Amino acid sequence: MSYPYIIQGDNVVIVVDGTPHTINKSHLSYQKIVDAIKVGVWDQVKELINPVKRIVNFSRGNVSIVNGEMFWKGQPFHNALATRIVSMLEEGFDIIPMANFMHNLMCNPSRQAVTELYGFLEKNSLPITPDGCFLAYKRVRGDYKDCHTGTMDNSVGRVVEMERNMVDDNRNNTCSTGLHFCSHSYLASFSGDRTVIVKIDPRDVVSIPSDYDNAKGRTCRYEVVGEVQQNPDDRVEFTKPVQRNANSVKVEPKTGSTPFYRGYTDGFTNAEFNNTHFGSDRTAYDEGYDKGQMHREDGYDPRYQYVSTLSGWTRNADGKVSPPPGTVFTAQTANWPLPKTGPMGY
Repeated sequence: MSYPYIIQGDNVVIVVDGTPHTINKSHLSYQKIVDAIKVGVWDQVKELINPVKRIVNFSRGNVSIVNGEMFWKGQPFHNALATRIVSMLEEGFDIIPMANFMHNLMCNPSRQAVTELYGFLEKNSLPITPDGCFLAYKRVRGDYKDCHTGTMDNSVGRVVEMERNMVDDNRNNTCSTGLHFCSHSYLASFSGDRTVIVKIDPRDVVSIPSDYDNAKGRTCRYEVVGEVQQNPDDRVEFTKPVQRNANSVKVEPKTGSTPFYRGYTDGFTNAEFNNTHFGSDRTAYDEGYDKGQMHREDGYDPRYQYVSTLSGWTRNADGKVSPPPGTVFTAQTANWPLPKTGPMGY
């Protein structure tokens, strides 16, 4: 099999399946197409002429290309993102995270947010996550409450949200209502004692204010996924285009002995699903199992961990345990004091 072609200066005119294509040096695959024609690798020629066809499969069939421009469901798509996806595909990178980002972004009801967001990420070197969200910085108080109202808990693992229609969508209102996030360059202008890492779904972004060289944003929802353990000025927290968290963040799983924790640990470790012992708490076990299984399949570190308690003992919110009321301890010479009463079964 071969395709008829002619090379005229810097242009290659080739007919593939009855359709003529003119390829010039502005085409991402120009040199590879010329090389493949020279050695007669025609399958590769066909694939290289229009590499974006592979993106359609990743994007649930919503992407089309007309005259070299990318469209989403018939509407022109963000040129910077389209160019990056085609370039990454051409260079052999995994574009699934980018395709996931594209899908999430196009679920955003704001045309302005869709237009501005990817440029904001590229300009500020903020990474996306494998599931198509992105990571950013946020300053909070020493007790993890927000700097403005002091009422919102930004501890690691918390999801903070507000009604979308309560977030100011006017980018020219530079200091206004909404849940704020920022780039590294803006941290020096952001008050607060701690710096946390927030994970944001592109569909929840409302606006990118125009001040400070487009280095901050407003959203209606984010998840706190980590805390920068060192002064962020002393290191680069994000060094890859796709990251799950900042470089210095090591999030220890929360421990507990409830059915949710047991279900999560079973799901994360791929243990057999077994909710038969939890009675009315089966729903909590089921929810935990599903979440644990999802985190395992997505490659995340465990967020929760089941730990058993001694019979009659109580595990407190801080993870420590308390003995049954009236327990009397006797001195032990080499071992931890054991309670006189109550079985020791786990």
